[in-house]
Amino acid sequence: MLKNKKTYLFFIIPGLFFYALFVVYPIFSAAQISLFKWNGIGEKVFVGFQNYIELFTNPILLGQFGNALKNSLIIFIMTACFMIPLQIIYAYMIYSKTRGSKLLQSIIFSPQFISTPVIVFIFTLLLDSNIGAINNFFSKIGLNFLVKPWLGLPSIGIYIVWLMISWAGFGVGMMYFIAAMNMISTDSLESAYLDGAGFWKRLLLIVVPQIRNTIFNLILISYITAMTIFDYSYILGGVSGGVDGSVDVMSLFFYRIAFGDNNPLGGNLSENSMGMGTTIAVSLFFIIFIVAVFQMILVFRKDDING
Repeated sequence: MLKNKKTYLFFIIPGLFFYALFVVYPIFSAAQISLFKWNGIGEKVFVGFQNYIELFTNPILLGQFGNALKNSLIIFIMTACFMIPLQIIYAYMIYSKTRGSKLLQSIIFSPQFISTPVIVFIFTLLLDSNIGAINNFFSKIGLNFLVKPWLGLPSIGIYIVWLMISWAGFGVGMMYFIAAMNMISTDSLESAYLDGAGFWKRLLLIVVPQIRNTIFNLILISYITAMTIFDYSYILGGVSGGVDGSVDVMSLFFYRIAFGDNNPLGGNLSENSMGMGTTIAVSLFFIIFIVAVFQMILVFRKDDING
């Protein structure tokens, strides 16, 4: 009888082993490397927390860190304030099977089959200062004052990156909301309908409260994505993160320092590229981890209050 109760261990141990090998061990390994001065090839020199002190006291490093963190937070805030509410609305329209919902679903999910370089290329064709469709449109309708080199304006660079990410990932988040809405009891929706609640009132008063955990989870996923996104900024702005770092993000900042663009042995700090790179990676881990723990505590507290 006791053996039968412990058979679940045979299912847990393999997954736990690979999780420890490919997730837990790299985290502790990176933390250990961050305590050394090392370029990834030569001898390691133990420096303790000197890498962390340098990261937050060196004006150049701190400036790049702050700029990358600011841009990553802009992506997150824009996603949380604009994209997630739109995803809920469109998911509700598809869930309610409104007219044209099938066509809408196909259009929204279609970007999932397009690779990142192609998406960047599409937006380049739209926003290019010479051949861009948007500038050509403004010229034809006489709004020449709106014709601008959109991709060359540092002030809007990160918002263009956000548009690319949002267009590409809109359907993914919407899929989560549709799945959550399918778990809502139809009795509550029917009761609200009989009580005179309209289409949008049912969304606000019935649907949104019952999918709040999914909303919190999507906010957390959006935060993690914003902090770890790399490919869009790299393709659009290169290793330097665009003009004046306008599209620089945290993962690109880590890549630039750890692997760099000037030295085959490492990043711009060639003598300590791996040491400083892992220092940035560990700092980024804690930035994500602290917010994730806070979000989990918030969700559990709300569940306890409602339960």
